Formats: sequence, C-alpha cells, structure tokens
Amino acid sequence: MKKLIAISLSLILALVLVCAASAETVQAKPVEIDPSNLEGRMVRTDIEYKEGDKMQLTLYVPERFDAAAIQAVQPGDVIVTDGEEIKIETVDTDGPDFVFNKCTENEMLFCDAGHDEFEHCMDNDYVPWIKLTTLELEQLEYYPIIDNVDPISGDILEDPVIYRGDRLMELLKNPDAVSFSVKNVDVVYDRNNMPVLMIRYYSPAQ
Repeated sequence: MKKLIAISLSLILALVLVCAASAETVQAKPVEIDPSNLEGRMVRTDIEYKEGDKMQLTLYVPERFDAAAIQAVQPGDVIVTDGEEIKIETVDTDGPDFVFNKCTENEMLFCDAGHDEFEHCMDNDYVPWIKLTTLELEQLEYYPIIDNVDPISGDILEDPVIYRGDRLMELLKNPDAVSFSVKNVDVVYDRNNMPVLMIRYYSPAQ
C-alpha cells in the first residue's frame, strides 16, 4: 500500500511539473518605432505645459500582441498586459476575438486589431499604452493643430477648428482648458523629431 501511495504521489508530482513546464507567458510585441527617428510618423502624444513656455510631449504606442500567441493561449498560461501578470483560467471565443477568464474580476477581451495582431480592449475602449519617449520643446508657432474638441467644454465639434502652435500654448497654460493628455492627440514628426501637424480627437475621457 505504501509503495502504491508513493507511486501515485510521484505520478501526481510529475503531472504537476509537466503542466507547470508547459505553461506559457505571453507578452506584448516589442516596440518597433525608433524614438530617435520619428520622421513622417504619426504618434499618439500627451502634451503638458512646462514652466518657461515649454511643452512636454510624452509619446506612446498601443500594446499589440502577436495573433498566433493569443490564439494559442491555454488555461494555466499567463498574459502580461497593462503592467500586470494575469493567469488564464478559461478561454472563450467571440467571433474573431478572445475572452479570457470570462465572468471573473480578471476577465479580459482581446480584439482582432488586424495585421496579425490583437489588442487588449478595456473599459471605454481603452487600450493599454507603452511609453515610447518624452520630448521637451520650446514653443513652436508655425505648425497647424486640427482640433475636434471644444477647448473649454470638451464637447465634440461639428466642424474642427484649425489654429497654430502659439494658440496651443495659450490653451496649455489655461487651467480651465480641456486637457491634451488623455491619449487622444496624434502628432506627425519631422526628421528632427519636431511636430509638423497635430490632430486632437474627441474623447469621452476628457
């Protein structure tokens, strides 16, 4: 009997070790953008006023996961997203999308983002972002800003307004103006990593 118990325990331990060894950790794909060379790229950018009429631009890229890695996730695996490690208990499909840990506090929806990639879709269509770099710039007066947001109320504008960098600085300095740092501003950069065009979209998070 003791020998049988010992054999059973050994088999259980072996099974546990095999399961543990087969578990995978899935992480977001490495960022492919070179932050020292942003020429011609449109990058999501948070903008804040700094003393001395300077702007701090913080650049972000959305988390993206390899489609094959998400499609292969099994219970017991771990997904690292939005700075957290989430152990996967269940896997469900919703059309092309995947729902992990359905009906639990760790439920996650991974949506097909095209280009053989998935993204983690969170509340209010929020997607986790990866910080790319931070730039600090002097006031620039000449580049255009296309603004789809009322600068005071935060409401969407039926017709976007266009202004220049000097007006942007006025808005950044105004404590009553709507923030430019809620992941709803895209900036196109030149070869010197300087803005040449800025577009702000309506966001209910404003």
